[in-house]
Amino acid sequence: MTYFTPTRSISEANSILSKVEEIVEKYTKILMTWKKENDTIQHASDSLWDLARVTAMKSNCTNTWDSAWNYAWKEASQSARTNYGWYGSEFLSGETVRDVARDAAKYASRYTAFESVKEKLGGTNPFEYVIELYSMGLRPTYFRKIDEQEKFVVDFPLKVDDKNVIGCYLHGDKEISFTHQWIDYCTNLKPTNNPESKRSFV
Repeated sequence: MTYFTPTRSISEANSILSKVEEIVEKYTKILMTWKKENDTIQHASDSLWDLARVTAMKSNCTNTWDSAWNYAWKEASQSARTNYGWYGSEFLSGETVRDVARDAAKYASRYTAFESVKEKLGGTNPFEYVIELYSMGLRPTYFRKIDEQEKFVVDFPLKVDDKNVIGCYLHGDKEISFTHQWIDYCTNLKPTNNPESKRSFV
């Protein structure tokens, strides 16, 4: 898997939104079956990681999730370093490219741990959909609240005016309407069409 590539134009990104929407809907639907009352979908995702890992250890499964973490970290950080710059240990507010590599490793571990015991946990691995988004060169992030609703956010590596930026896709969007810099995470959003458009997350 080659992480965070290719960089797309906005029109190219818009052309695959229907596929992205389908994947995110499947991911969300499965997580909803694990979501407890008065809990968040994001917490359901985080809790499944613990459940899968504990179940795997109790079932005497070989620990493959640590190696999955190491592999994904190496590949994702290499791609980030090569294609978008590397911030090392420098402190920057918001997400850095190193952080997105860490997220890739985290999701790889979650997928691997759940896969080892998926028959004991319902038979469907929800994290396979996140891995599919990564395989498309995208950067899946988290569920964020907007207008009191939780929606999954996917970052699209874009090339706009010869500059590398991120297209911020919120599940349900019909087009990429906002972009931000790699070092920002859903902040300092810039509208792609209507300069009066605004969006903020909780």
